[in-house]
Amino acid sequence: MPDLRARLREDRLVAAVAALTLVALLARVVLLGSRVAHFDEGRVAYWTLQFFETGSVRYRYIIHGPFAQHVGRLAFASLGPSDFAARLPVALVGGLLPLSALLFRDHLRDVEVAGVAAFLAVNPVLVYYSRFYRSTVLTAAFCFVAFGLLVRAWDRRDGRYVLAAALFWGLGFAAKESAVVYLLCWAGAAALLVDHRLFRPGADDTGVDWLRDWLRAADSALDAATLARAAGTALGAVLVAGAVTLFFYAPRGPADGVGFWAAVSHPWRLPGLVGSVAGDIAVGRSYWSGHSLVGKLLRGVVDGPLFVQKLRGRIGGFVAVATTYAAPLLSLSLVGFVHERYARADSRPLVMATAYWGAVSVPGYMVGADINAAWVYVNAFVPLAVPAAVGLGLVVTAGRDALATDDRVSVGAVAILLAVLVGWTAVAGVSGVYLQPTSPDNSLVQYAQPEADTRAAMDAVAAADGGDADVLVYGVDSFAPANKQFVDMRSSGREPACVAWFSTLPLGWYTETHDASVACANASTGLPDDSPPVVVAKGKCSLARTVDCRATPGAIRGPPGVTSLSDSYERQGVFLRTTGRVAVVYVEESGS
Repeated sequence: MPDLRARLREDRLVAAVAALTLVALLARVVLLGSRVAHFDEGRVAYWTLQFFETGSVRYRYIIHGPFAQHVGRLAFASLGPSDFAARLPVALVGGLLPLSALLFRDHLRDVEVAGVAAFLAVNPVLVYYSRFYRSTVLTAAFCFVAFGLLVRAWDRRDGRYVLAAALFWGLGFAAKESAVVYLLCWAGAAALLVDHRLFRPGADDTGVDWLRDWLRAADSALDAATLARAAGTALGAVLVAGAVTLFFYAPRGPADGVGFWAAVSHPWRLPGLVGSVAGDIAVGRSYWSGHSLVGKLLRGVVDGPLFVQKLRGRIGGFVAVATTYAAPLLSLSLVGFVHERYARADSRPLVMATAYWGAVSVPGYMVGADINAAWVYVNAFVPLAVPAAVGLGLVVTAGRDALATDDRVSVGAVAILLAVLVGWTAVAGVSGVYLQPTSPDNSLVQYAQPEADTRAAMDAVAAADGGDADVLVYGVDSFAPANKQFVDMRSSGREPACVAWFSTLPLGWYTETHDASVACANASTGLPDDSPPVVVAKGKCSLARTVDCRATPGAIRGPPGVTSLSDSYERQGVFLRTTGRVAVVYVEESGS
């Protein structure tokens, strides 16, 4: 009978987590393709499309690990290239993440396990960036699962979980190089747990006594066979993570050098491939460490005032995201941490470790990221779901106890608090994720996101069909990249070849998706006699402030060279960035 009750309780928990996972998947898939592609999405999707069409891919550190391109290629093969297909793999991984809560059943109460799943399922920041063709959610999800598998390996003393953890960490590293930072976070959390135990030794008189007893126990438990198994497991984990890394980072169909499948079919080439991949990863690591504020600070490149100025600006961004979209998670994680550390005789290592991990990730990614964007806080909010679930469990337990004792005042207070938490999350999520996913007033939106009205213009570009050229880009020189880094990254194989590609993204993604032919012209050549059905030109704001241009569509005007199109073309001013990079799209009315 006790076994039956335990099974029924476990089945109810699994059913609850499964239901939350379905909610998470639905929240991420509905209207997935409606938002116009962000700059980052446009370039990653373009190179994924190249991989899909040519079978050739290589590691480009500027877009992080190649995992997204590999799974994106599979989505394109199944559904065809589109915004929806590109984002679908990230949405599925983010939607399935709540299932990872079940890995912590040995350490958390049922209500806390369900709470972890709930926060991973519906937190607006996690939902928004699970609907984004970028690798941050992929890395955070894979590494969180890897952490859970390591916890399960410790609980079960089963090395197979270590190998599974190595597999998932390898996937996280294949998605983004910052997976290495997760190892540092785990090591730091483990050190703090040891310090915590030394400070509060439990039944032992002092921390030194506890450490001495622990070492004695470890020495008696470890024999030659156990050490050999541990060494074998560690070696196996390294090989698994290395194999996953090699599989994803190795080039496919390279113009020169050895590709992955060629090396597999000719094993004597594997050492050369491993060396080449290791070199490519080292170059990427060097680039990112050099472009982060931490890397620059260590090199003495960032002066004090500039560092403080950037940090102050990023703190403001975090506060905006935290108060609008993560207040329930952060407030309950603080409650859970305080209760675990100060109100329990024996704090649970899992809760403390994830609290330390998440807490250090906030300032760590705030300072270490190369740009200021809300997606970096995904790395902190995922582990903070555990202490937040503890805080939520305290609230739910208080409500149950009050209900059992007929304490109506306490029941009402708990009900109101839960309603506020759920309502806050729902309103913020619906507004930020679905209603205003491109608004510059939305703190989740990064600067390189085109505004919503750009979608109609890109749809017109995609639908264009006109003789020798479908789309004409006018005034090409005025679309020259402002950032030298992007100029250096140009390659001869990028299309449209005549366009300042990075300055006009995501235009290149949409023209290639729909196989639109693109021609270019400028003031020296003038417009062709037979202009294509769509003309894209660099726009200019005729008012002093960009915000006024956004409020007054007529305030955006194109260059003088295209005025002859006014009678036959419908004109639309758009922002290729949230508050900048103005363009004007002219669509021939007869073809619209």
